[in-house]
Amino acid sequence: MSYRLSSLLNVSPVDGRYVFLLVEWNDFAHKVKEELHRQADAFGQAMRTNGVFIRAFERSTDAVVEEVMDKPWPAEIAERFMTEQEPIILIFDRDWADFDPREHPYGIIWVSDFQDDPAAVRPLLSELAMRTARGDDVIAYLQEVAEKERRTSALDVVERGTGLLARIASYVEIKPEIFGVAVDLKAILRDMAERKT
Repeated sequence: MSYRLSSLLNVSPVDGRYVFLLVEWNDFAHKVKEELHRQADAFGQAMRTNGVFIRAFERSTDAVVEEVMDKPWPAEIAERFMTEQEPIILIFDRDWADFDPREHPYGIIWVSDFQDDPAAVRPLLSELAMRTARGDDVIAYLQEVAEKERRTSALDVVERGTGLLARIASYVEIKPEIFGVAVDLKAILRDMAERKT
């Protein structure tokens, strides 16, 4: 299912497992944002009854952003929200009113690195829809991708002698004391490509 709304007040997974919320920080157009909107209905349908894809009405974007920012996000996530201002997909598994990122699992997919690669959107949504429809734990999958990316980055750092923390931070944010995971789109696409070979 896919729909638009003006507030997150009554948002819930309905009878499914996950809510996929497209958060748009501004009205600036770019190709990836347009492609996310173009694929919205297909994504919602492909998840069957296990997920719902939600977007704000154009005039309600600022109100939805405020509701997202009002949650008690970890400092690193909140800072990236404020500085990056590119669309994200926020994934959670309960009513918005009850959702607390300090206590509940969530996933964030950063799409900022693919501003000019709208072709990356369809395979991403297809993968997420397939996993959601068959009842997979999508947040656990994102954590797995993030951990794999972290290990790969650590090996890369050792080989190149680059600063470990700077390199890893540019790809993923995952901390054991935090319930969520934030993954760049490129990490998910890389994981999908590796699974196909």
